[in-house]
Amino acid sequence: MRFYRGLQPFKIMSFDLDDTLYDNNDVIRLAEERFLQCVQEHAQLSELTSEYWRKYKWQLAKKDPLIAEDVIAWRIETLRNLLIHHGKSAVEIDRTLALAMEEFIEWRHKIDVPAESIEVLNQLKDRYPLSVITNGNVIAKRIGFEHFQLSLRGGEQGRAKPHQDLFHQTAHYFGVKPSEILHIGDNLTTDVQGAIQAGCQAVWINLSGKNLNSFTEASVLPTLEINHLTELLTL
Repeated sequence: MRFYRGLQPFKIMSFDLDDTLYDNNDVIRLAEERFLQCVQEHAQLSELTSEYWRKYKWQLAKKDPLIAEDVIAWRIETLRNLLIHHGKSAVEIDRTLALAMEEFIEWRHKIDVPAESIEVLNQLKDRYPLSVITNGNVIAKRIGFEHFQLSLRGGEQGRAKPHQDLFHQTAHYFGVKPSEILHIGDNLTTDVQGAIQAGCQAVWINLSGKNLNSFTEASVLPTLEINHLTELLTL
């Protein structure tokens, strides 16, 4: 544990999900593969490679930057536009969208949550109200997290991190000052910068073990850095 700022008394702990409470890399990769396979099969788009999909997705984000803050809406609208581009009928589009999103969401939630994460949250929930602030598309309860009194998702309840919306909504919901929220996350921009600029305190969970100075995106210092979730139990 390393402190960069003085830790002030806090009343709420908020958590990022992906790559904070579990490893997300293999999960999102496999969910994306299944999603594209489903589209290829039901829309007869054999040319739909992962590279083609990413390119088309980012083209839409350039035209409409706000849509990229809601990863679910971004995926749906990218697929809708792609299917229109390839001349699919309205019936084909609706059917493919429904099937592909169902497939994606199912595989998106096939997450192997570490027992350590569950145990840490079990202990923390007896000490503090816990909440989720995520930019992702995972439903916490669906993967076994019954610990959170509030769950906010970027693009759905407000602008995505690092914007202040979800941090301030969390403070309002619990009736506390932003400075009384301790946010825990792995991303130095969305989690650390977002929390600090919103007036909250921030724990950076550094699972890589690399020095903070080696991260070019580190423009704002966290309150403290940890390498294991269990370190939160000592605060």
